[in-house]
Amino acid sequence: MMNNLTSMPKIPDELNSFLRIGHTLLIKGDAGTGKTTLALEILQNFEPVDCIYFSTKTPPSVLYEYYPWLKGKIVLGPEEMRFLETRQESPERLLNRLRDQLLKMEHPFLVVDTWDAMAMEMDHKEQLRTAKAIMMTTYVTNGRTILVEETKETSFLDFLVDGVVSLSSTDVYGEAEAGRVYEDRLERRTAREMELKKLRGIRISNKKYTFTLEGGRFRSFPPFFEDLSVKPAKIKDPNKERISSGIRDLDMIAGGFKKGSFNLFEVEHSVDMRYLQIHAQIAWNAIMNNRSVIIIPSIGEIYPSKLSKEIVLHRPSTDDFESEIKTLKEIAEKKFDSGHLKNGLVILLGLDTFINRFGSNKTLTIVEAIINYAQESGTTIIGTIKRGMEFLGYITHVADSHFVFKDLNNALVIYGMRPKTGLYAVDIIEKQVKLIPIV
Repeated sequence: MMNNLTSMPKIPDELNSFLRIGHTLLIKGDAGTGKTTLALEILQNFEPVDCIYFSTKTPPSVLYEYYPWLKGKIVLGPEEMRFLETRQESPERLLNRLRDQLLKMEHPFLVVDTWDAMAMEMDHKEQLRTAKAIMMTTYVTNGRTILVEETKETSFLDFLVDGVVSLSSTDVYGEAEAGRVYEDRLERRTAREMELKKLRGIRISNKKYTFTLEGGRFRSFPPFFEDLSVKPAKIKDPNKERISSGIRDLDMIAGGFKKGSFNLFEVEHSVDMRYLQIHAQIAWNAIMNNRSVIIIPSIGEIYPSKLSKEIVLHRPSTDDFESEIKTLKEIAEKKFDSGHLKNGLVILLGLDTFINRFGSNKTLTIVEAIINYAQESGTTIIGTIKRGMEFLGYITHVADSHFVFKDLNNALVIYGMRPKTGLYAVDIIEKQVKLIPIV
């Protein structure tokens, strides 16, 4: 999947604007949270001609192997630390060597990864003096400096630098229902989170971002807004027994939708209508594969006019649920020719619409009848339910597949309960809907 992600923005707009001004930035967090990857992503994003990357952990040869674009930059490795450790060189002298090189550069970019390793060889006064000297060099040269710190706790550096970014790994649970959070293994997933603690001179519109290190690259996810004008290129079915969802990544995760199956999309409250991005892709791809589509929309769902002309939008108009079941069957038989029905009918079912009109008990009866019809006719059902509805527990047990839509820091994410998957961020790249693993 990563071959298609080269044009994606990698760092938040606020951070990008902050670094263009020329400031000092502190990246902090526990081990393994992605600090080095972020520092290198920033460096690659700006492509500075004049750059010094000081790694206290990784030899230059290893960095060049994984980050070949670093060749041609000045890279200092752990061997420099040995001079400090044995006191063959003082921190001041090492700093003076760095400063001499920086002063020869035009708008230099300095990265110290990590500050902690340098600080261990200094007492507190030396640490403070060295840090202030680095800040002053940045201002004098109108350059940029990134310091990487192996802790999420507040230190004196937080008060000296212009910007602070904190990275963390966090557990994510299902949304609370009736005052209870699903704090069990079934709904626990792991996410990565970036917090913009301060960026001097920049308005922070989104304080926290979800991000991934997929493919060894740093990629943050901005707030997601659906674009229902996106029409996918036709995707063929995986095989004769399954139909494509219209999203390649979703097909890779679930294998497409089995004909005659009932598939459940569970939507948490803060998602709003953004899940319609997936609905629209499913509908369009079914149409392009010569299938018929019936949509019984959830309350508030609105589809674009171009798509609405190609599908049958049906809203229950009677309080007799048995008549409603009969009506759905008649629509399928009268509206579509045998060729369309032979290819397989797709029904997008807004369960809250039925609950609102018929109540939970009668809706269960309707769902059972529709599932039986699907199994007999080879129809594919995608049911949408909002978290907190009464018969959610029952309906999840009869679903062939079950996916949950969730909001994470204003990004739209999806994860599978059946099949069980990790978190995927939903994004639109080059007019294609992508599901990007959060790892």
